[in-house]
Amino acid sequence: MKKFNIYSIIAFSLIWFFPFTVFAGTVSNGSGQNQIDIYQQLQQGNFFMYKDWLSADSSIEPLVGTVLSTGEPEPEYIESSFFCTFDYVPSVNTRLLSLTHSSDTFSLYKEGDAEFEVKYVDTFLAQSAGYPKLILFSSGVFVSSNPLYYNSASDSYKTVLALPQGEYEYQYITTNEEYFSVLGEYSVGGRWYSTSLPYDFSRIRPLDYSKELPSNVPFGWNISSDEGDLHYEFYIGLSPSKNNLEKHPIGPSANAVDFLISSGLNHTKQYYWYMTITNKHGASIETDLFTFYTGGTVEKFYNAPNPFNPAKGQQTQFVFNMPEDGTAQLSVYSEYGDKVYESQSVWFQADGNSKSMFYDGKDNSGRMLYNGSYLAVLTKKYSGKTKTERHRILIIK
Repeated sequence: MKKFNIYSIIAFSLIWFFPFTVFAGTVSNGSGQNQIDIYQQLQQGNFFMYKDWLSADSSIEPLVGTVLSTGEPEPEYIESSFFCTFDYVPSVNTRLLSLTHSSDTFSLYKEGDAEFEVKYVDTFLAQSAGYPKLILFSSGVFVSSNPLYYNSASDSYKTVLALPQGEYEYQYITTNEEYFSVLGEYSVGGRWYSTSLPYDFSRIRPLDYSKELPSNVPFGWNISSDEGDLHYEFYIGLSPSKNNLEKHPIGPSANAVDFLISSGLNHTKQYYWYMTITNKHGASIETDLFTFYTGGTVEKFYNAPNPFNPAKGQQTQFVFNMPEDGTAQLSVYSEYGDKVYESQSVWFQADGNSKSMFYDGKDNSGRMLYNGSYLAVLTKKYSGKTKTERHRILIIK
């Protein structure tokens, strides 16, 4: 009893003075029923005793901190006669797998195989044989189970599969011997789409260097897709660099094959445009860069938009033809014949393009005109001749 008390005091003192001691080495297995296995890999966790003492006759150090070890090259044995229970409680990150791609992704079946890749992040680095593995389903039906192979360059597990076109659900699964009996398998997954790019894009209009009026510029194209549900982003601007073009705030509707820009373009400018076309799985193409001019000739004097709303800051653009170099002046008359607005005379050069003048819906004193119908008169002077053209406009607020 005296010896027992001395050993108890020694063990208690060691536990008290070395509460954070970390030991290196291993404690290995014995053959008896009362002996247990502990390996150095099990460092992410805590060892818990259900008694507060150990036999000082043993070469085992006090069980404190997070690692149990002897520092001896030969295995030592822990005998349960000195304490009731010894449990290892893992505290590692239970997310053993980490995707290296998005949870929903696609591959192009016409351009190569699908490459599946996952990170194994278990600190034990001792997954059971056959893991990690990839399981594929299609519409909830099992397709295949595939081994994943370690790739040292990326420190990840990969496999490459030739997938027919379709939609798949995938799962990466792993476990290790330390977890399996208690916690089972770990998995992470998502949806994988084997798809193709939109293809056979061809532009119909406007053709390169064609001259289009700045209002109601029509765009048209043909495009094919194995998937359908095509979505567009339309970019346009005055720069020949795609990076400097801006996305149109509205853009074509889904699955459209034409698009109309009704306003917002300047007259006699060279515009550039292109589109990105994306299918429902995210596979997209970018078209070539195209160009056209706003200009050309018109048969008669007109304005757009018409009607227009100056109360919202809207302007209307008058477009006309100038057969020779000369001046043009715009006048606006009320229904009673009163002149409410007259512009300055503006010089225009006859270059084969239509000309334009803007009007903000105000009189010469800066007051906004009332709702109603007005008569716009364009007076052109060139080669000693004076020509007038008329057009009815409507203001709505």
